[in-house]
Amino acid sequence: MRADMTSKINIIKSNGVQDSFGGSSEDWTIFKAGVWASKEPLLGNEFFNAEATQSKVEVKFRTYYIGGVTNDMRVRDSTGDYEILSVINVKNLNRELLMYCKLVK
Repeated sequence: MRADMTSKINIIKSNGVQDSFGGSSEDWTIFKAGVWASKEPLLGNEFFNAEATQSKVEVKFRTYYIGGVTNDMRVRDSTGDYEILSVINVKNLNRELLMYCKLVK
């Protein structure tokens, strides 16, 4: 674990469940639990660049690479659930993962 990765997060995915009336509801299940990550607010140029391409980007989670993480998933930490807006495999080396997120209300 890197020294700046001090938060434990869960990455969750949606299982679209259809009820008996034909409607659908979202049921979130754990994709990967107990992941060490750093939670960083966006600052300066990074904030403005992210805002230009994605609306309401609030925070960046940095963790070790986890295969299979997509924009359809969410990050859950002690403060709530965050919708993943962008997932970046840094330099395509499969070592580090950046997830740009916004808080789900």
